[in-house]
Amino acid sequence: MKLFTLINQKLETIKFSNKTKILIVIILSGIMTIGFLMFVSIFALKYDYETLFQKHTQPQVDLEEIKDIYRVNINETIHDIKQKQISNTDAIEVIQLAQQITHKQWESYQYSISHHIGGLPYFASRWLSLFLVSPKIPEKTLFQQGIIEKINLKMYDLDTKMNSMLNLLQNNTLKNETWIMDEIMLETNSLNIYLSSLITTHLKQSITEKQINDKLFQTSTFMLILLIGLIFFFISMVLFIIIKHFENLNHYLEENISLKTKELRSLNDSLELRIKKEVENSRKKDNIMFQQARLASLGEMLQNIAHQWRQPLGSLMMIIQSFESKFMAKKLTEEFVSSRVADAQMLAQNMSDTLEDFRTFFNPNKSKKEFSLKEVIQKSIELSKYQLEREEITLNFFLKEDLRVFGFKNELIHVLLNLIGNSKDVLASKTELPQRIIHIIAKENEQAIYINVIDNGGGIKSDIIPKVFDPYFTTKHKSVGTGIGLFMSKQMVEKHMDGKITCKNIRHKLNTTKLWSCAMFTITIPKNYHSTEEVNHEQA
Repeated sequence: MKLFTLINQKLETIKFSNKTKILIVIILSGIMTIGFLMFVSIFALKYDYETLFQKHTQPQVDLEEIKDIYRVNINETIHDIKQKQISNTDAIEVIQLAQQITHKQWESYQYSISHHIGGLPYFASRWLSLFLVSPKIPEKTLFQQGIIEKINLKMYDLDTKMNSMLNLLQNNTLKNETWIMDEIMLETNSLNIYLSSLITTHLKQSITEKQINDKLFQTSTFMLILLIGLIFFFISMVLFIIIKHFENLNHYLEENISLKTKELRSLNDSLELRIKKEVENSRKKDNIMFQQARLASLGEMLQNIAHQWRQPLGSLMMIIQSFESKFMAKKLTEEFVSSRVADAQMLAQNMSDTLEDFRTFFNPNKSKKEFSLKEVIQKSIELSKYQLEREEITLNFFLKEDLRVFGFKNELIHVLLNLIGNSKDVLASKTELPQRIIHIIAKENEQAIYINVIDNGGGIKSDIIPKVFDPYFTTKHKSVGTGIGLFMSKQMVEKHMDGKITCKNIRHKLNTTKLWSCAMFTITIPKNYHSTEEVNHEQA
């Protein structure tokens, strides 16, 4: 109990973060040590049932086979020779084969006992020696070495006598020298006795190593149980200190909260008067900001309308100039007038639609409709054709089959006009290009509809791409661009159609033989937009 109190006092002086580190170190080191002990224990079992079995069984099998060969192949063959139950030729073949097999088996036995790795792994023995457990695997005894040397001598003598007997058999003179067969049989019996003794030594060695292995397993198991108990004790003690620390911390926090609550109550009482004054000041500021916002919105709206009208006004000017040029050339025909009047009416209607679109741009109650994407793109091309023809720019439109889009038709036209107009302005400045091309490619997949506007104007600088959709950012002269076209296009696509508009530089042939550096703007409109809007309308 005194030891526990002393340890508790020592731990109380340690910081909370260090206590946590100590707990983690105890847990990790305990887990690693337990794992190592489990490995040693499992290895002991594996070594017992596999390594020891193989180490001692294989030599014994080799020795037993040598005994059987001497007893059966040699002694029995000699007995058959005496009884004249086997021919000399067959007897010679059997004895020579027996000699070869015995030599091979004896070499295998000697190799196995000289090269086999016995005992435990080096690291396990070193680690266990720290706990006064130093298993020593018995070496090959002098008695065993003496038996092996005697067997070698016996086998050499037997080979000499059997070679002499084989020569007598080949010369058919063995019947005069029968004594040599008796000596060979006696020598083989003596050799078998030595082999049996050697087998006995291997059995005793196996038993000894089995006892050592059992002792190792028992020691590891005891150490494992002891270590688990120590780890549980230290973890419990550190956890107890940590819990006590949390209790003290909780008590300290409760006192602080109570004190802060009293201060907040007194502060709230004094803040009521301040809040009333600040509310009055805030209302005055809100009125001023509201007036400023109305003026800013009005100015921004006028700028947007001016930007959207700039292109159709340019086209109207070109139509008016065409009347003058045709009249001066005396080529003014009724068909030409009708065509240009229709174009002018379309442009005027577009300008009227622009006014209506911007008038209702921030109106949440304006209606969305389903419309033809092909019709929208063709109308955008028609509104831009005069300026494209003047700059000698080729515009191609690719759409396999018409697609239906749900949203604001005129707003999508404005977005496409902005993109076409930007491409036209870039290409107009590239007088060195042999061909000036714009491609509009529309396609779809299961999730969305994609509209790509590509021009071969050389692309956009990498440091400009992140800024192209920022308000009032433009690379044109102030007299030509205001920097709000792409910003308004982004607002229309993302806020009003739940879509996305992006740009990047690509390499594209544009249906020519040359690979051009191009800028590509992509409008992405999700297909589920229609169903989402219908659900929201029904819920409203």
